[in-house]
Amino acid sequence: MRILNTAATGVRAQQTALDILGNNMSNVNTPGYKAQRVNFAEALAAEMRPAEREFNGQPVGERIDVGAGVIYPTIDTDYRQGIIRETENPFDLAIDGEGFFPVRTANGESRYTRVGNFELDSQGKLVNSDGYILEVKIPTDAMDLYVDETGNITGFIDDEERVLGRVVVNDPEGEGYPVGPIDMDELGRPLDWNGDILPTAFAVPEGAEDVQISTEGVLSATIDGSRQTLGQINIVTFANPEGLVRDGDNLYFAPDATGVTGDELVGTPGSQVEERTLGKLRTQSLEGSNVNLASAMTEMIQVQRAYQLNARMITNGDQMWSMANSLRR
Repeated sequence: MRILNTAATGVRAQQTALDILGNNMSNVNTPGYKAQRVNFAEALAAEMRPAEREFNGQPVGERIDVGAGVIYPTIDTDYRQGIIRETENPFDLAIDGEGFFPVRTANGESRYTRVGNFELDSQGKLVNSDGYILEVKIPTDAMDLYVDETGNITGFIDDEERVLGRVVVNDPEGEGYPVGPIDMDELGRPLDWNGDILPTAFAVPEGAEDVQISTEGVLSATIDGSRQTLGQINIVTFANPEGLVRDGDNLYFAPDATGVTGDELVGTPGSQVEERTLGKLRTQSLEGSNVNLASAMTEMIQVQRAYQLNARMITNGDQMWSMANSLRR
C-alpha cells in the first residue's frame, strides 16, 4: 500500500522544515545570522503501466505514473542583507552587500563570517568574540621587510621606516632573519616556497594610538606623532556562495575537495571583482539577523498543517490496511 510510504516522506520532509524554521526563529536576534530554507521536490514517480500505442489494432491509454511522495534535495542559505545597527565599539564592522570577513581559527584554518564583532586583544590582533583572528593585508609596496627576534615586521614605505605589525616566522632553530622577497596571496598572507599560507598574524604595534578603521577598510593609527597606514581589511566572496558549508558560530568554510564554491574572490570594500560587486564597509556597526519573524511564523503554520495532513494519511492508510486484512478472515 503506497499511501503509507508516500505519507511517511511527507512527514519526514515537513519535520525537517519545522526544524529549520525553529532554528531560524531562535536566531532572530543573532548578529549576522543567515536564515535557511528547505527546497521540496517531487520524489521519483513509479510506473504503474507502460505506454503502448496500440493493442490488437486498437489504441490504449497513456502511461500511468504514481507519485512516490516528496523529498528535500537541498537546504539553502538566504544571504539577503540583515538590518545594520550602529554600536559604540570602534572595531565593530558590518558588510552592506555581498561578501564575508576572512578570519583564521586557532588551528590556522580559514573561515568566513558576516559577524564583524571585532576587538583588539592583548597582543594587538583584531579578533572576534571567539578569538578568531581577522585577516589583515599588510602594505605590499614595502621595499624591504625584516623580522626581528621579537616578531616585529618592519618595512620601508615612502622612504620612511615603519613598524607594520607583528608576525611569527621562525626557522627550524627558532631564529629570525632578514626576509627577502615575500610572495603573498590576495589577502596579504605570506606564502612559503610551496605556495602554502604561513601561520602569521597581523597585530597593531605597541605604542600605536587612536587606531581607526575607515569605510574603505584601511586600518590606521598614530605612531610617534604621525598618522600611518597599518593594513587593509579586504572582503571575500565566491562565485557560488551556496557551496559554503556552515561551521557553527556563524562561520562558513569552503570545502576544498568539491570546489563547488569556485575561486575565492578578494577585494577592497565596494570594489568590483570579476563582475561581482563587494559590499561596502560600515564601521561601528553590526549586521543583524535576516530572519523575518512574521514570515517565519506564517510559514510554520503552513508546515504544521501539512505535517498534520500527512500524519492523518498514515492513520487512514493503517485503517485501510486493517480492513484489507480483515477480508481474509
